Amino acid sequence: MTLDPRQIDIIRHAAHRGEQALTQGDWQQALREFETVVALDPRHTAAQLRLAAIRLQLDHYRAARRHALLAVESASHHPAVVLELARTLTRFNEYERLLDLIGRSGFAESADGRMLAEMAQIVSSGPGDQSLALDLVDRSLRLEPQVPRSRYLRGVIEMFLGRPDEAEVEFEASIALQPQLAQAHWLLSLLRKWKPGEDHVVRLRALLAQLPAGSPAAAYAGFALHNELHDLKDFDPAWVALEDACRIKAHAEPYDDCRTEALFSRIKAICNAGFVAPVQREDAYVPVFIVGMHRSGTTLLERILGGHSQVADGGESYAFTAQLRIAADHGIRGALDEAALDALADADFDAIGRGFIDASRWRTHGKPFLTEKLPLNVLNTGFIARALPNARILHMVRDPVDTCFSNLRTYFSKAAPYSFDQRNLARYYGRYLDLMEHWRQVMPGRILDVSYDGLVNDTEATARQIFDFCGLPFEAAALRVERDSGAVATASMAHVRQGILGNRGAAWKPYRAHLQPLLDGLAEAGAIPAERAVQP
Repeated sequence: MTLDPRQIDIIRHAAHRGEQALTQGDWQQALREFETVVALDPRHTAAQLRLAAIRLQLDHYRAARRHALLAVESASHHPAVVLELARTLTRFNEYERLLDLIGRSGFAESADGRMLAEMAQIVSSGPGDQSLALDLVDRSLRLEPQVPRSRYLRGVIEMFLGRPDEAEVEFEASIALQPQLAQAHWLLSLLRKWKPGEDHVVRLRALLAQLPAGSPAAAYAGFALHNELHDLKDFDPAWVALEDACRIKAHAEPYDDCRTEALFSRIKAICNAGFVAPVQREDAYVPVFIVGMHRSGTTLLERILGGHSQVADGGESYAFTAQLRIAADHGIRGALDEAALDALADADFDAIGRGFIDASRWRTHGKPFLTEKLPLNVLNTGFIARALPNARILHMVRDPVDTCFSNLRTYFSKAAPYSFDQRNLARYYGRYLDLMEHWRQVMPGRILDVSYDGLVNDTEATARQIFDFCGLPFEAAALRVERDSGAVATASMAHVRQGILGNRGAAWKPYRAHLQPLLDGLAEAGAIPAERAVQP
């Protein structure tokens, strides 16, 4: 396409006015200006990317996605452009296109160290290709070996790949370069059970004294200090560190219980028995959704399934939510939000299901089953049943107090704002139980409750039940969760590599005197017997 000088001049001035409008926060004016640009030059990558960002800001999700995909089609292979495209594609869960773009653009051979490190982080946390991420960060470190964030990122990837010794080396290297890199201290605390003389308690206390009170870094350091003191069985100061860190997180990420109640009520109203009634459709593979509370054993369950020869381990993704976003034309926050529900009530769920099957096919690697382990899909269970009639839905069930205490002592990044306050945590757990009971009533037989205790104490019998429900033959090799293959990128990444552990329950008991609000709340929600909440 050849532009004449007049058109080039119009494009230049419109793009300039569009950038000015963006700096002033005038989204409508910016929209008009950049639409002028692409009307004359549809292959103007920068303008397509600006329009994608503007449409997202205006909550025009489908149009935003369309502009992002047009930008990919028309882009040059300059590494800065490829990196900007990668940032944009992550916002639409377009990870297959992202990996293809990296491969065909020659990005790894042409980018500088900073770009390589950022792309490594995108690849690690988005599509979860840890091998590619490791290659990218290694290239970055060859160019710039003394960048603390790059060494930290390399440690994260090694941790995901199940190599704690290598991860420890990288975390320590990043801390040596940047002593206040609190995330590195936190992940280091999760690598293993720390013993006296090997721990970092003195260093962590010194770090906390240096960090601004109430800062995000102080929260990371507080959780790290709690983890290591807990390992040392120094429970009183461990509780103080946890309480302080939770207070910071609760302030930074306020939780609105009324909004949760309204969301759950609306989900139940839409997803009645008629809505989720089974339909007939054959798909190219069988999705296996693992849902439940965070810290209930979902990673262990996926690790077992992922060890089966017919199952691809899909990890945690928002792939199903990405299809809901397209259907609702709304940038859903988290796995589901209330603003999407009116649109989804009348959505084309056959299209949603086919969209998920097509968009996630690359993750199957040709296998007939694919796991999707996002605990928050418990909110989407009715929509999953409607859109994917052949999907298997596994619900992980663990002791309520064990589950909630594990939530309380886990640093979540915006995934579970209810988890930093005992009362909020108990209320959320009660609402979750009520929602699960609704799913059982309106779709009998579609969900298999999997006992965490059964999984760790009677593993083979429980695994046989799971495989039978999914339509899989039993394979004993799948129970070897400590195997080297596969990556684990969840809060359970260190524990699950140690094999199936039967001794992880009741970690809360040393803190019993501090947990009365949680116990009372769980009793009020009917999650535990009232007598269990009473001090012994």
